[in-house]
Amino acid sequence: MDGFIDELNQAFLTVDLGQGPLDFQIDTGFNGSFVIGAELFELPDAVPQGPVIADLAADNSQTFEALDIRFRFLDEDVLTRLLVGPGTDCLIGTTMLDPHRLELDYGTRTVRLIRNPAW
Repeated sequence: MDGFIDELNQAFLTVDLGQGPLDFQIDTGFNGSFVIGAELFELPDAVPQGPVIADLAADNSQTFEALDIRFRFLDEDVLTRLLVGPGTDCLIGTTMLDPHRLELDYGTRTVRLIRNPAW
């Protein structure tokens, strides 16, 4: 899975959850799978799980809508929970990164998530 490093040195992975590719900022401080902005979310077959209050790094809390989705990730069908919040921010957290190898190359501005063969 490939991604890029932007002009602010933020790392992104491009992931298709089933509605077309989106760029998700890598957030190693987020112990979850995905956060996606409601303005970008269009999966009618996602299964609602109700609201979730999350503590954010900015020392505040925010309510998200939790949904379960099934999609293809690193050549495997996976079922995961994602959080839908306001706006257009998209984050990928450690639940999706573990146990794989994440490579960031600031020289070439590239990012790769390489599947762990034992996964």
